[in-house]
Amino acid sequence: MLRFIILVTLLVSSACALQWKIYREELIGNEESSDEVIVKMNQGLPGVCWVCKWAMKKVKKKISNGTTADDIKNKLTRVCDWIGFLKIMCKSLVNKYVGTLVEELSTSDNPATICINIGVCKKKT
Repeated sequence: MLRFIILVTLLVSSACALQWKIYREELIGNEESSDEVIVKMNQGLPGVCWVCKWAMKKVKKKISNGTTADDIKNKLTRVCDWIGFLKIMCKSLVNKYVGTLVEELSTSDNPATICINIGVCKKKT
């Protein structure tokens, strides 16, 4: 029974990996950078909004009024190291929007507003 479960798990994993490879090759065929591809794929996922709010909340806590743009950028590049299995999604999001995020984090906007402004979260009505 255990062998059967392991075999089924391997088959399902292989099928998913193959589908992922085909999908990624289709997107990369449009000559986009890998970060843009990952962000496009992640934008349809429900977790990307949560990842954005989580990262912005962490960075907001670590900056003050006198923090420079370079300091904010450094904090943004390191914040994804603490998110666990969503690290790739977080890093691709930060890499794509780093300039905008630095500007947004320099304002008094809250994390949810920042994520709505960059377009990864929907505004609640």
